Amino acid sequence: MSSLYNKEQEFRAWLVEERKINPETISKDQTKKEFARFVEDYNTATLPHEKFYNMDDYERRMSALRAGEYVPPSDDLYDPTADMRAHASNHKRRAVEHDSYMNKEQLMELRKVQNERIQAAKMKQLGMDVKQNMGVRMDGTMFDG
Repeated sequence: MSSLYNKEQEFRAWLVEERKINPETISKDQTKKEFARFVEDYNTATLPHEKFYNMDDYERRMSALRAGEYVPPSDDLYDPTADMRAHASNHKRRAVEHDSYMNKEQLMELRKVQNERIQAAKMKQLGMDVKQNMGVRMDGTMFDG
């Protein structure tokens, strides 16, 4: 309960504004229960407004704003976009050097052979005769019925 005295101003403001409870009229037991709820929200950073975390800083900033002074944004605010950027940078694909023992012409020839094999298989399925000298390199067992 010692932290109640450290955060009494914030707690009382939270009671009045969020819970709609007059702190002067509730029992000591009810105050403890409400403070436990306040502390849970405080510790999980789920309080609805920044003033409930540090009332003095909030009041100073508001006074400076009312006086027309420039108030730099506080650095301790949570920035969800920073988390998203960090998350995205961790999942970017790293450039992997692919080792290939074939040059571009050999790869193109391989692709041509693959397409010819597909064409020969389709012709076999349709019942057409596939010439042995079609230019397709295959062992002959794959398409024989």
